[in-house]
Amino acid sequence: MSVTEEIKSRLDIVDYIGENLQLRRSGRNYAAFCPFHSNTRTPAFYVFPETQTWRCFGACAEGGDIFSFVMKRQGWDFKEALKHLAERAGVELEPQTPAVQQRQAAEEKQVQLLTAAADYFHQLLLHAPQAAGARDYLSKRALNEEAIATFKLGFALNSWDAARNHFSEQGYSDEELLAVGLLTENPDKGTRYDRFRGRLLFPIRDGNGRIVGFGARTLDPNGIPKYLNSPQTDLFDKSAILYGLDLAKRAIRQERQVVIVEGYMDVIKAWQHGFHNVVAQMGTALTEAQMQQLKRYSKRFVMALDADAAGAKATLRSLDVARETLDQEVEIRFDARGLVQHEGRLKADIRIVTMPPGQDPDSIIRDDPARWPALIEQAKPVVAYVIDTAVADLDFNDAKAKTALAQQVIPLIKEIAEPVERDHYWQYLARALRIEERTLRQVQVAVKKPGRPLPPPPLSTAVPDPYESYPRDGKPASKATKRPARHLREANLLSQCLRYPQTLMAVNERLLEQAQPPVNEQDFPITEDRMILHELYQRLSAGSVAPISELWDSLERSLVDRIQSLLTLPDVVEEEQERLPDKLVLSVLDWRLSKAKQQVNEIKQLVREAKEMANHDFVDLSQQQLRDLLLLILNLNKAKGAMSAVHRRQSEENGRL
Repeated sequence: MSVTEEIKSRLDIVDYIGENLQLRRSGRNYAAFCPFHSNTRTPAFYVFPETQTWRCFGACAEGGDIFSFVMKRQGWDFKEALKHLAERAGVELEPQTPAVQQRQAAEEKQVQLLTAAADYFHQLLLHAPQAAGARDYLSKRALNEEAIATFKLGFALNSWDAARNHFSEQGYSDEELLAVGLLTENPDKGTRYDRFRGRLLFPIRDGNGRIVGFGARTLDPNGIPKYLNSPQTDLFDKSAILYGLDLAKRAIRQERQVVIVEGYMDVIKAWQHGFHNVVAQMGTALTEAQMQQLKRYSKRFVMALDADAAGAKATLRSLDVARETLDQEVEIRFDARGLVQHEGRLKADIRIVTMPPGQDPDSIIRDDPARWPALIEQAKPVVAYVIDTAVADLDFNDAKAKTALAQQVIPLIKEIAEPVERDHYWQYLARALRIEERTLRQVQVAVKKPGRPLPPPPLSTAVPDPYESYPRDGKPASKATKRPARHLREANLLSQCLRYPQTLMAVNERLLEQAQPPVNEQDFPITEDRMILHELYQRLSAGSVAPISELWDSLERSLVDRIQSLLTLPDVVEEEQERLPDKLVLSVLDWRLSKAKQQVNEIKQLVREAKEMANHDFVDLSQQQLRDLLLLILNLNKAKGAMSAVHRRQSEENGRL
């Protein structure tokens, strides 16, 4: 039995969800108002005790097991949900290696030190006479006590050794203070002193709420630099952290959109006025690591830029720098080309909005909170925004200027992954420049070469029964714990995609040709399989990555066990590899048909129960669900027929060769 199956065998999903929602009996099942979308009339969220699953028959149209509920409800990743549910179930997770335990213990001690530092600085802000100027500053910025306490704002005394002496008395060494960035060392003189002095402090938390560093604002009008961050440490990496994410996760899910601003104060002021889906980047261009975090909660990103970063010259300069340096990290605040590349790899929707000249989110929300959502609604897609900004100051009588602008923007258009969208922006740029599209397409510019393909992972040397799951001790499971046979198609797809990662992209292309969505986590009923698919997409989006065998240390043991199990499933012979995507597409269509038919039967059963209980609202709601499912079944059968015909034709052609 795998660790996730053991946890699910010990926890009842009805009891667990019943602690979070008010469930009421509905026949053999339980119903509630869905916690993931706004609904107050019809309980559309159902929990099924027999299958230990849940499903929303309303706007969400999602479902899963206890793991997926916890992850969606709390905004957690798999590792966080596994740890939480294992503790609830009394299941001991496999002990980690001494090296990992030692590293985690060191990190925990650093977090404890930074947490203590945040408390220390916060108390100074609230009570120290020397912090009177900082308190006046916050009062003028109209921050209330709740916001100051929630974000735990602090103040560092204008002293070279106040923090050092305080924490030395607490038993911390200089080396420990240096390691977390509370001290700075002068290498020439060999002296050590407080890094933050006479500044307003913003504790910086990671997505899990751990304090990992500080941002510090000078209160001196002539102070340089205006903002000073913690240095790079084991815990703090400004390219991988988003300020305020720990408080914004749930709101981002609910709003289905995240707004990305540039300043700490912008986040705090937005939060204070009820706009909780706002986070801040850490002073550089938005990175893929930051976007990967945000994608867990929403695929729609709105970047709110100030006028300086969003001006025509700054926008075009970012295109030049990005094109010249290609993969090198570029210290610019708005990297248009990088955003388009990220957007294509992550299947995200990135939009840009410009603040009015001389204003930032903080001032806009402070002066008139109602303007903020209206402004966000005006956000434009990245490429449209770049084109509109670039042509705003263009002299249309200057042919050379139009040519230069085209040469700068065309590489951005060529980075667009989707062909329909790419063609749209060829036309968009042509109209903006007032020239014919065919003329525009003749402009010669250099195009960045694609990254190397993902190398296949190594095969496992073990040869157990491929239908069995693998527990933590590595022994084959009993027949009672074998994976259900109906999930072998999903397992086979993952097995082949682990060996040949590019096959997943080929399968998705064929599905899109048949007007079917790409393979996604909702296609997999087994928790580990969903996470492995997520991991596969992560690897593919990274371009050039290490083999999975070198990354197993970063995966939970339950995922490693499942991968080893999947890699024991039969491989295809070399002659069949070319036709592998077509076979896998048919497999995907088959299991989606089975799933859709199963859902039809579930809804019909729920409708019968609802009629008996005179729950007419659910009956009405379910009719649309039934119509949608029946249409889905029709389209799946059409796609399956088309793919079967293609497969037969290819087989006949190969037979004649």
